[in-house]
Amino acid sequence: MKEERDTGRNNVLIVEAVLIAILVMALTVLLVLYFEKDAPEQRGEVSLEEMETESSEGVEVLPEPEPVYAYERIYLEDSKLGDIAVPTIPGVERHTYSWENLREENGRYLYESDEWQSRTGVDVSYFQGDIDWERVKADGIDFAIIRLGFRGYGTGNIVIDEQFISNINEALEAGLEVGVYFFSQAVNEEEASREAETVLGMIEPYQITLPVFYDLEIIDDNGSRTKGLSADAMTANARAFCGIIEDAGYEAAYYAAQRTALLKYDMGQLTDYDLWYVQSGPEPVIPYHFTVWQYTSEGQVDGIDGNVSLNLYFERKNTDGDEE
Repeated sequence: MKEERDTGRNNVLIVEAVLIAILVMALTVLLVLYFEKDAPEQRGEVSLEEMETESSEGVEVLPEPEPVYAYERIYLEDSKLGDIAVPTIPGVERHTYSWENLREENGRYLYESDEWQSRTGVDVSYFQGDIDWERVKADGIDFAIIRLGFRGYGTGNIVIDEQFISNINEALEAGLEVGVYFFSQAVNEEEASREAETVLGMIEPYQITLPVFYDLEIIDDNGSRTKGLSADAMTANARAFCGIIEDAGYEAAYYAAQRTALLKYDMGQLTDYDLWYVQSGPEPVIPYHFTVWQYTSEGQVDGIDGNVSLNLYFERKNTDGDEE
């Protein structure tokens, strides 16, 4: 009997212990809930409901950021690959021309906006033969870019254009502004520097008011010394030539068609020099700034037999609407 009483007493104690534990846990939960309801204010935090209220009362809410893309792209057409996407180069100045301001009159382009206006010019070499520059001027041509000479793509010899002297003298006498270009086939900086020194020696007697242009074009013929010339060499040659020209007090620029500008020159290293850009109309497809645009090689100008390349020279207006 004693053992039965002890067992019953033990069971009662266990039940009481369980009840006490349950009561303690319940009290703990209640205390936690009580203090948590004031916790955000005590910690200086704001509830989601309060944030929404403050936002509606004029507190600035920042918008979601726009997605950032790694680069913009320029599209050009390739004969084998079709459409090619070329990334743009950070740090290269963009042009501010708007092509809705480009118009065509009598087979020639003209450009005028609040910021820019154009002049019309030709670029010539001995291929155009004898030129009547007075008639050229009377036909609305404002300037001429005259080939001074070239380096042979096979021999590497420097040759002065046989029409250079007559062209520059007669163009200046007719009242045209004049620049010159040299057709380079330099394979290194030393040769490009020699070409620049040749140019300086030839133009010294003349009033050159437009840039001296460096025209390096890859000749893809067997035996061509520039076939396969690297982009690094192209860029280094242009820098060497243009640097010598500018050190002598002249303005220097370089000539490039779209593919050459985008694929063979590192334009980020040529930002000190203007670009003479070559692409057939109706409008250039390149975002970078250029000063001269050669838009056709099939122009017609009185005083020049056959076809001739036509160019626009862009000049900025000042605030009074006159050219700078």
